[in-house]
Amino acid sequence: VADGRRSNRGWLPQGGWVMQLDDVREIVHAARVDPTYYSFEGDRHEALCLLPSGQEWVVFLSERGERFEEQRFSTEDEACVYFLKRLFRLWRPR
Repeated sequence: VADGRRSNRGWLPQGGWVMQLDDVREIVHAARVDPTYYSFEGDRHEALCLLPSGQEWVVFLSERGERFEEQRFSTEDEACVYFLKRLFRLWRPR
């Protein structure tokens, strides 16, 4: 964040570390999240999506070709943190 403040990351690493999409991929893989719950490649039916969009990043729920609860972020880091928090609220291990 430009003014030096950081979002409350909870369990996520702190101290100037900037999260990138590859980090998110590693985290969801390590947590064994069912891949049908998320997408990094485009809209997927009934999935949480994290995608670059021009100079921004967008996170949204996709259902039947519609986007719900869409959030836009100016940085990859902010989008990744939001995506993980949102994903782990939606997904529960089986």
